[in-house]
Amino acid sequence: MAARISERNDPARYRAALVREGVSRGFAADTQDSDLDDLAIIAGLRPPALPETREAVLFALECPVSFMDDGNQTIAEAVFDSVAKGRPLVVIDGHGHRFVMEPQPVQDPA
Repeated sequence: MAARISERNDPARYRAALVREGVSRGFAADTQDSDLDDLAIIAGLRPPALPETREAVLFALECPVSFMDDGNQTIAEAVFDSVAKGRPLVVIDGHGHRFVMEPQPVQDPA
């Protein structure tokens, strides 16, 4: 049996799993904070307890990065911002397919 993803012990992975489930179910800019508890249960997770988790997940669902619309600088800023804030990122490819990315720094910033 796989280890349960924990919001407190592995927040980036927990947030990415919640966003991934939301994207697969069509959650987007109209997602409400109240939807997150149901979404977590559907994903087999405990509902998010931390306000920063709720904020990060809602942000990712509401503000995907699109390769169809955005220039390279916008994408770079979105990736580095998501790393700094521990947020997953929804990316839309040139065909409109959505992917959840979990950028992680290789080393801590100096």
